[in-house]
Amino acid sequence: MFSQVQQALECLTAALGGVEEAPTGELRRTLGLAKSLRSRVELLETKAASAVARRERHGDGGAGLLNQVGGRSRSEAARNVRAEAELAELPEARTAVAEGEISLANAAKLAQAARKTSPDAVQGDADLVQMAKTLPEDEFAQAAQRWTIQHQSADDLAAQHRRNRRNRNVRFWNGEDGSVQMRGSFDAEMGTRIQQRLRQQAEQLRQADRRRQAQSQTSEAAPDGRDSGTVPDKAVRTRDQRMADALDALLATGAESNAEAEPAFDPRPTPPAGSKTAEIIVRADLAALSDSPGGIAEICGVGPIPPSTLGRLACNSDLWVEIFGDELTPLYETVASRAPTAAQRRALIARDGACVGCGEPPGECEAHHITPCQRGGKTRLDNLVLVCWRCHDLIHDHNWQVTVRDGRYRLAPPDPAHPAQPAPQRKPTRRTPRTPTTTRPSPTAKPLWEDPAA
Repeated sequence: MFSQVQQALECLTAALGGVEEAPTGELRRTLGLAKSLRSRVELLETKAASAVARRERHGDGGAGLLNQVGGRSRSEAARNVRAEAELAELPEARTAVAEGEISLANAAKLAQAARKTSPDAVQGDADLVQMAKTLPEDEFAQAAQRWTIQHQSADDLAAQHRRNRRNRNVRFWNGEDGSVQMRGSFDAEMGTRIQQRLRQQAEQLRQADRRRQAQSQTSEAAPDGRDSGTVPDKAVRTRDQRMADALDALLATGAESNAEAEPAFDPRPTPPAGSKTAEIIVRADLAALSDSPGGIAEICGVGPIPPSTLGRLACNSDLWVEIFGDELTPLYETVASRAPTAAQRRALIARDGACVGCGEPPGECEAHHITPCQRGGKTRLDNLVLVCWRCHDLIHDHNWQVTVRDGRYRLAPPDPAHPAQPAPQRKPTRRTPRTPTTTRPSPTAKPLWEDPAA
């Protein structure tokens, strides 16, 4: 086998010498062959590393050899080893990889989809396998993710979200060059919120850089050597530098505000003065919005979220609702306020004092709608309670109930034999809702839910 690979290398070396003189058509055909060649080389090195690791009892499937001898990154080596092993349950994909039609990167996405759904579901979808053969790695990764979302149950999505939430972390370590390194992992909701705020702050820094650069150019252009009063500064930060500075600025602003005000931690903290609220765009079908089985919801550009997260987001958000038809034709649009006002939050703290479930201090709590907004619940004090994030998860993920006992709101665990009586709203709900103030309805469209500001 070694001599065969050596001969192939010699042929490749000869081919490299003729690239500049080869006709364009031949070069295009060569690119197609190179794709197939690359896939087979990946499979060959992975199988060789796995065989050596098995015989020598390395215990890692060959990932270490791929990293140290094959030159693959640790993550890429581990991915290839795992994908090659899991292809045993996907014979059609395994054959396509061996024939150079599917890269190991795309095969890994197929195997991941099979883990989250089933091997039969993946093999039974000819379109998915065909996309693995034709699409580049980045495009197929998105296509495979969307396919997985459509074939996962709500329980699977909720379990995945809980895993990501449970495994959230931020780690620091000292680099060999004296730098401080940081790495983090978050669930989709928290990660999107952090990204949005960092990008907003980074954009402010970019605008500041542009103004400083313009001032520098004005100073240099001053006639007769006169000083224009500005300090030349041609340094323009890169995007990554601005993101790092944005993180430092946001943390510094938060530290200063905490030093001046009562210490408090809010899992959805209020952004610094002058900045915009973090905007999370969620795309959901009607089934997800109405809490029906089979609904699909995802944070745009990030990934899927379970229905419980969709409900929790609706509890403390200002929603801009846009309803589309089958061909993405806008049918209805309205602004709906879900977040309690600052005055309502102060009243909640004064009434409940702490989380009604576990007693966490109010700085670690948020407002929960007893009757969900989707079912007509209003954003007012008799329909709001103070709960910490953990207890909020219990309500949305595990069907805990808000009850009234001895005149105080409490949180009760689910009991199918004796279902708890939900806390009633003290004011009657208006039967005939007013028309939302900001609407653009289609003649045949109906509002998805009532504007609570009505």
